[in-house]
Amino acid sequence: MVWFVRIGFLPREIMAENSFEEVPSQGYEIWKARLAMVAVFITPLMMAWAQFGGDAPQSVRRYRLLLTVAVMLVMGVLVFVRQHLLDQELLSLLRLSKQNLDEMCRLKDELENKEHSLRWHSLELQRKNLELQEISFTDVLTGVWNRRYLEEILTAEAGQVLRNYQRARGGDVRKMDHRDLVFIMVDMDFFKEVNDRHGHPAGDRLLQLVAQRLSTVVRKSDVLVRWGGEEFLIMSRSADPSGIPAFCNRILDVMASEPFDLGQGISVGKTCSVGWAAYPWSRGAFEAICAEESIALADAALYRAKALGRNQGVGIVATDAAGKNSESISLVSIREGNPPLARTIRTECPNRKTFPQEFRETPEPVKKSSL
Repeated sequence: MVWFVRIGFLPREIMAENSFEEVPSQGYEIWKARLAMVAVFITPLMMAWAQFGGDAPQSVRRYRLLLTVAVMLVMGVLVFVRQHLLDQELLSLLRLSKQNLDEMCRLKDELENKEHSLRWHSLELQRKNLELQEISFTDVLTGVWNRRYLEEILTAEAGQVLRNYQRARGGDVRKMDHRDLVFIMVDMDFFKEVNDRHGHPAGDRLLQLVAQRLSTVVRKSDVLVRWGGEEFLIMSRSADPSGIPAFCNRILDVMASEPFDLGQGISVGKTCSVGWAAYPWSRGAFEAICAEESIALADAALYRAKALGRNQGVGIVATDAAGKNSESISLVSIREGNPPLARTIRTECPNRKTFPQEFRETPEPVKKSSL
């Protein structure tokens, strides 16, 4: 009976012992539980033996029966108590499981919220970085791209054009889809006189208005850059050099079409000079000069336009002979735009208005190219 009580009331001890003992010990505890079940099943046999077994007197049989009934009652109580303890333990485990599940759900929600917050902050950081990058690449005064931006993208842009020509090597380059870059320099004529006569704020306002007018003629794919001072550079992507004179014509026209209103009753009529060059400069010798040298060549064409009287465009382009003598091509040999390797294309302003005397500025000497 004592052994049965121990088996019935101390299941947790058995579980604790089983968690630390080896496999043979676990088998032994299983057999102890089975023996307890055998004892329960033997109880009806004990009752039958007490009532009918042997030739014992009636009083002895009655004593045996009472004892057997008492044992059955005790065993029933023990089974009930043991089942109650197991139920309480099961309910405790269920409550603990529910608490763990709730805690896991809470931690999962916190993790998702933190991941969402982290993604949001990451996107916000990327946006701020892009804004800072755009600010660092934007001219503060005019709002167009600055020189640093062009230097940042020039290598990739020129490399893409060069790869197109390298893939077509040996074929008819003239039949290629036009993917050239064209660099167009725009410089305001007599800009210094505005600063000297009306002050630097008026000059700054003039630069802003010039950038606005240039923005109306460039394509969305073009890159408008404030190159320095009163000079602007347009990098025209996927351009056909044969169409650039017409583009220069539009630039000259939009600049000279009407006076610039600088505020405070100040209006000035201004013109500009334009110089341009393509990259590759010669399709037959597309590796002869680099993109930076094409920009320098456009700058030389700009000063040629100023030397020829301003308010016009000049482009320095390659001749047919240049494609056959690639080893002779260098910036020094072609920057003057003279045969046999180079020639110049002039574009006159279609709108040569004569502004009133108060709008005209006194000429300034043409600076020599530093090339």
